[in-house]
Amino acid sequence: MRAAVLLLVLGCGSKDTAPGDKDTAETTPARCPTTLSYRTDGDPDEVQLAGSFNDWTPQATPLTQALPGMWVVSLDLEPGVYPYKFVEFTAWSHGGAELWTCDALNPLIHCEEGTAADLGWVQDCGAGSESCNSLLVVEDCSKPRIDVVEVEVDRDARTVDISLTAAPSLDSTDDLQIEATIGQKSQTAVARGDGMFHVKLSGLDAGRSTIEIRAVDSSQQEATQTIPLWMDDFSWDQAVLYHAMIDRVANLKTKKDSLEGTSHPITDYAGGDFAGLQAALPYLEDLGVNALWLSNPQAGPTGAWAGDCNATYAGYHGFWPADWDKVDPHLGSKADLKSLIQAAHNRGMRVVMDWVGNHVHQDHPVLSDWPVEATHEEAICNQTGPDGALNWDRIPESCWFAPYLPDLDQAQPEVLDQSIEKALEWAREYELDGLRVDAAKHMPHSVSWNLSSQVEAQLQHRGTGFDFYLVGETFDGADAINAFVGPEQLDGQFDFPLYWQLREAFITDSASLRDVVSTASAMHERYPEGRMSTFLGNLDVGRFVTTAAEWTQDVCPDGEIRQADVPAGDDPYDRLLMAWTFLFSQPGIPLIYYGDELGLPGYGDPDNRQPLWWMADVMAGDVQTVASTLQPGPARVLRGVQALTRARREHPALATGTTSEWWAAPAEHPSLYAYSRTQGDDAALIILSRWTDEVSITNTLSFAGLPQGVTYEDVLTGEAFVANGDELTVTMLPMSARLLLPRAD
Repeated sequence: MRAAVLLLVLGCGSKDTAPGDKDTAETTPARCPTTLSYRTDGDPDEVQLAGSFNDWTPQATPLTQALPGMWVVSLDLEPGVYPYKFVEFTAWSHGGAELWTCDALNPLIHCEEGTAADLGWVQDCGAGSESCNSLLVVEDCSKPRIDVVEVEVDRDARTVDISLTAAPSLDSTDDLQIEATIGQKSQTAVARGDGMFHVKLSGLDAGRSTIEIRAVDSSQQEATQTIPLWMDDFSWDQAVLYHAMIDRVANLKTKKDSLEGTSHPITDYAGGDFAGLQAALPYLEDLGVNALWLSNPQAGPTGAWAGDCNATYAGYHGFWPADWDKVDPHLGSKADLKSLIQAAHNRGMRVVMDWVGNHVHQDHPVLSDWPVEATHEEAICNQTGPDGALNWDRIPESCWFAPYLPDLDQAQPEVLDQSIEKALEWAREYELDGLRVDAAKHMPHSVSWNLSSQVEAQLQHRGTGFDFYLVGETFDGADAINAFVGPEQLDGQFDFPLYWQLREAFITDSASLRDVVSTASAMHERYPEGRMSTFLGNLDVGRFVTTAAEWTQDVCPDGEIRQADVPAGDDPYDRLLMAWTFLFSQPGIPLIYYGDELGLPGYGDPDNRQPLWWMADVMAGDVQTVASTLQPGPARVLRGVQALTRARREHPALATGTTSEWWAAPAEHPSLYAYSRTQGDDAALIILSRWTDEVSITNTLSFAGLPQGVTYEDVLTGEAFVANGDELTVTMLPMSARLLLPRAD
């Protein structure tokens, strides 16, 4: 069952109909009764309805005033999607005034072209305000309908009570038969005097459960609804997110490996698979990972396609979806993917999947079903427009990432509706806990708005506590990132501005440590409505250790792809571990891009996607076993990351506490900085030193909220420093970091 969807269109009412509306010779589907209501504090002479169903002619569909300030209208519409707006009309002696407005009661919108570039965009349904249209989704009334009203979960008793409403299909004459199923258990819902159906299930698993509600009427038409829930106390504020590019992490089923014939080995499939990643879960759990971000597993195109560095590429990364309904056979089967996700859930891990909604590959079958208007006219993002500006920023909503990646025009209601519905289908079928929204700034605000609304309606049912994480990728500044974050859009995004600053602080030494700590600690001021993720690297930038060793991420300086070797010396790994210490002692959701936990080398894309097994066998089972096979630098970083994740899990002050400056080096030596993180009785002291000499520092404790007269232990080395009353002295090695936790002697 799907909730009603709103699509938004910018301006005072669009006059365009959905481009997906096509004349067919098929039997006209049944028209379904639909009622809309409008509330106003004004006193218009009339209220009218304009939409794609009446050619945007307000006078054709007047509303009836039911109560003071309340107007209603009943429609009979075929199942489909319909943008619309209400119109308040006040008559004058000569003519009258029209105030167009969106429907404040409808959680879905539809925007015309251009909202993505509007960083000040808001959806305001005040009469006469500029806004996107509302979108009415008329469901097929020849099928039953289920609406979950409330879910009551008793996590101690592992029971759940569900209250729901249901209606049979339009032609049905008998009552519905409603059944709730969880695993092998099922229970029939019963009707009570409150007009709702109720069902209670007991014996739920300690981890994740998915309840399926099924309603069947007398005509054997059925409706289903999914209710996911967890029984643990997980919080995204305490998450450690690991980005696994599936083809690059671990290769278990080598007999299934196949290539697409690209011009360079690093641009083709490498053999990683679902089974290999599942075998690596014990290692990831031991590392401290509790949330797994999977690259898009949808089927990509066959063959090799032209790309950067005079090379051809395959779609191993998942960003060229060629079929929304199939799993990429290079990675395994649907059953393999479900097995991976179930295995992660059994370890308490949340699973987030890449969602590519901005574009499809030219071989995608949906393009043959939609009219040509379903995609924008070709304009490549990294080329310039007539004004000399890059299309990337000039027309972010309509530019194409490559000539073979048609950009979907989500100003078309059918395109918007169907692309989001496919995302929700994957979330339901594969029991996902979140989506990473690729290219958020390249899609209209209606995408993030409607995706959030549909998640709320279809997955986050009231009372379950199920927290589905929508995290976006906007490769831009804080203003552009914030534009797509909020209660009715994305939950958060990746903090790119912090990423660039920390590279300056920990690689080039061109930013002060005090400044980068100040920026990170002020995350909630910079993104007041966002649950943000922080990172040292991702799939679009050069690997940390290679950039630290060579001060470049240029993957093809001579026009051909080159590949980075493991850096020599300790300095790149010292800097990486210092940066990890900083990141794990700040707010946000730390992201580990696969391999960064041990310093996997790489220039920019595609070299930043080297197979992890080139350096480490992460199927070995645990961190210590993997570390024992590595060189000293990578092993030290890997063990350090494990220690940091454990400290973050056990000490909430690191993630959600308050920062206080503990030590700032003199202006002529700005390369040592220390700060406390405190929350209630929980406290930690973090010291970062870029000095090339050993140094000893002494300071008092209580002013920074740190306990006195105790021993402080460095989680990275195990070294102990005993406080002398309110005074603590700590020795810092060159290019090092310490995370000191107080312990009672």
